[in-house]
Amino acid sequence: MKKIILLLLIVTSLLFSQKKIATAVKIDSPIVIDGFINEEAWNSAIPIEDFTQQEPFNGSLPTFPTTVRVLYDDDYLYISFMCFDSEPEKIVARELKWDGKLRGDDNIRLLIDTFNDDKTAYWFSTNPLGTQNDALMTGTEMSGFNEDWDAVWDAESQVLKNGWSTELRFPFSTFKFYNKVEQIWGINFQREIRRFNEDDLWASVGTNLGLFKISEAGDLIGLKNIKRGNPVYLMPYASAGIQKSKNIDKKILDAGLDIKYGITETLSLDITANTDFSQVEADRARINLTRFPLFYPEKRDFFLEGAKIFDFSFGDRDNLFYSRRIGIRNGKEIPIIGGAKLVGRLDDFEIGLINMQTAPKYSFESTNYSVARIKYDLFGYSTAGLMFTNNISKNNFNNSVGADINFQFTDFLGDKNLNIYLNAAKTNETNGKNDSWAGNIFIDYPNDLIDQFVAARFFQNNFNPAMGFVARKGIHEYFYKIDIAPRVNWNGIKKLSFKPFEGDWVYNNKNELVTAQFEFSPIGLISNQGDKISFEIQRRFEKLDEEFNIFNSAVIQPGNYWFNLYNIDFTSSTGRNIYGELQYSWGNFYNGEIKTIYANSSLTINKNLSLYGDYTINWISSQNSNFTANEVSTRITYNFSTRINSSIFAQWNNELNEINLNYRFNWKPKIGSDIYLVLNQILSSENKISAKDFVILAKAVWLITI
Repeated sequence: MKKIILLLLIVTSLLFSQKKIATAVKIDSPIVIDGFINEEAWNSAIPIEDFTQQEPFNGSLPTFPTTVRVLYDDDYLYISFMCFDSEPEKIVARELKWDGKLRGDDNIRLLIDTFNDDKTAYWFSTNPLGTQNDALMTGTEMSGFNEDWDAVWDAESQVLKNGWSTELRFPFSTFKFYNKVEQIWGINFQREIRRFNEDDLWASVGTNLGLFKISEAGDLIGLKNIKRGNPVYLMPYASAGIQKSKNIDKKILDAGLDIKYGITETLSLDITANTDFSQVEADRARINLTRFPLFYPEKRDFFLEGAKIFDFSFGDRDNLFYSRRIGIRNGKEIPIIGGAKLVGRLDDFEIGLINMQTAPKYSFESTNYSVARIKYDLFGYSTAGLMFTNNISKNNFNNSVGADINFQFTDFLGDKNLNIYLNAAKTNETNGKNDSWAGNIFIDYPNDLIDQFVAARFFQNNFNPAMGFVARKGIHEYFYKIDIAPRVNWNGIKKLSFKPFEGDWVYNNKNELVTAQFEFSPIGLISNQGDKISFEIQRRFEKLDEEFNIFNSAVIQPGNYWFNLYNIDFTSSTGRNIYGELQYSWGNFYNGEIKTIYANSSLTINKNLSLYGDYTINWISSQNSNFTANEVSTRITYNFSTRINSSIFAQWNNELNEINLNYRFNWKPKIGSDIYLVLNQILSSENKISAKDFVILAKAVWLITI
């Protein structure tokens, strides 16, 4: 009788459970990772086959079946995909570069939520060439997608007569998870068939769902008595090279050490000494046609892992913490003596700590930078947090403190998404003044048919986060937009796209309107293949209290300016061998007119060689001057294999009148170890082509596990 009751309870639980279940089966002998799913052990796995189309025909059966299997032993998690295809000669497989654009190929994607907290997850992807791509996910938006994070894992794929297959192997030390006898992880699987622009999902299928809806992933059960261990990863580096310019002729010889240590199953410590980022590609030089500072993304590995925990956003790019403030001042690199970073979880708390020390250089003193961030899990998928930053040198200090709360609902009005976020922060500094507060609140309704967003924020005059990024202060701003995108699935068109209204109002401390922008998009569409076209009409206002230099000697005078702008944009699907974007804008520009053409294009010649180029030209005329602003860049990439790649990047604009050439060669002899050869050449193009600066550098980073 007890067995019958227990069976009924299990059946009832399964019937009413909203989560799909995947089971990991333990094996005694390791799997050889070669892409062929031919080991006997795979036959003991429980197949996962119930996939459904997410795109382009949501809810339909997949064009081809997919089978996933999950195994594990004491050290590794193994996952295989068999992607059936009746026309394997049409499988798209072109990307060989690690962290390359796999979206343009047939590929599989995998989400693993080891804490099963429905908030954070690991993301992995590979294609029929076995190219690897990985990322950290937070929340439900692309803004929480950190693709610059790299993990230690293996993937191999094979194209077969009936499709393609792949085998994945993950050391348990790659993940953070709770120390429990039996694990239950969130998991989801996705397959993309590129020639149909088709996404097939195992779980989280729905117009308002998808792979990024971590809370709707299935459960992975069966993992018992696994240990992450506490491995210590040592990554010593050595670099050598030369630098030559008009006033510099020196040899470069350097060495340092990075250490990664898993303090517990859920906390990891990174330590760096004599930190070096010489292999990082140079920033893209841009012409700034506004009176506000430009934002450049972080590219340095040390600051990328766990970066989302340190996010404290005021909207747009404004943030209480901007990691490029550490080791970069006024565009110049400042040596980092060393530092440490601690990220992870303690029960219901997510924590992040950073402490870094820079050396004195140029006119800048040796400075200590520290950041502390903590988030507490609230009901459902929500959090409440605190943030503290501090930088201190011999004669100055600047710190900030903030608090925020983030409510996330994935079942609002049934299956709709709703996000409510608010924060407030204050700064203090040497000889600081009052009026140093800032705050932000927004309500986001990001759903398939209707996407609405409303926000309000303010920055007082003396709010000055020295470790953050704020484009303008002494303002309060209000924003609202609504996008409507009905699915029509007609004549090759998947969705129509309308923007009935978007409005942005910015006021100064005197409650005077200083900036306004209104946008209306009467029509746009997205094809089944992923092509997009849109048309926008803008009405803008700018109040200038003082003149500003916009380009070389061109100056915009003080005054009140209303102007109209129009924009047409076409973006083609990345599934094509040649794809890109073409944008044309025209209209008023302060007291004159502007016409802008932006174009970019990527050409895949074969799996080894690809070309990219972009060009922006602005024709601007005003009462005081007429000028043309040009920006151009190009990249040639040659990938020898999934572990060896090289690229040449060149850029130029007619404001700096410099040609910046960057050659980068990278070989991964094993996962976690890298050999780099980097060449940077800056040429002046002002009168005639002449050399300004030349650097050639070789760097080796080797992973040692103890």
